[in-house]
Amino acid sequence: MAGLLQRLAVCACCALSACASINAQRQPTMSADARLQVAEAADASGDAELAISMYTAAAASEPANTNLQLRCADALARRGKIDAARKLLAERLRAYPGQPDLVRALALIDLVAGQPAQAITELDQILGANPGDTRALVDKAVALDLQGQHAAAQAIYQQVLTIAPNDAAARNDLALSLMLEGRTHQALETLAPMQDADGSPRRLKVNLGILYAATGNVERSRQLLGDRVSDGDVSALTRALASSPAEGHTGR
Repeated sequence: MAGLLQRLAVCACCALSACASINAQRQPTMSADARLQVAEAADASGDAELAISMYTAAAASEPANTNLQLRCADALARRGKIDAARKLLAERLRAYPGQPDLVRALALIDLVAGQPAQAITELDQILGANPGDTRALVDKAVALDLQGQHAAAQAIYQQVLTIAPNDAAARNDLALSLMLEGRTHQALETLAPMQDADGSPRRLKVNLGILYAATGNVERSRQLLGDRVSDGDVSALTRALASSPAEGHTGR
């Protein structure tokens, strides 16, 4: 009798296991798009842990989908997980080499991580295949600025502005490069044409406001800055610019 009961118990367990397996197989797998929607909602609500989990799952489910890899790397970087973002991009590039968007994203991660030389190496890969890639050119110029090579950086910014005179990023970064050398009047001349352009980024107008303050036009500075930057911040930045190398020094 005991043996019969034991055999019945084993059969029941096997039947339950089989049902559980069938049910698991019938449960729909969450698609990458669905995961992305959950990640975006979690991101918007401030649930970083859930957002990163969903971004990571979406990226892993479609490793050849460049957009998903970029979204995941961006989410990781925004949450300070720089090493994880870099690892993700490096792994995808090993599997799918030569993807310019992934290479550029990796270069930007390296810039954030304080490795401009490595970023330049990566950006040169893009420029080797497409010398006219203005985004990669501007990123390389930023990396050169971070290395203190302002003359080389400014030459690249000028190259980009020859191709695209209204490129706000190139014009803004050129002005910043000039500011770093204490050439505030030239920086102002560089940015001023963009001050009334539609869609000018906020940072461009903030930089313009600082430059106007540094060159003595406090009223125009306040018009641009409004309440976004305190008078104390403007004064501190103006003093910093005043202590930069003398106007006219090119560093070349």
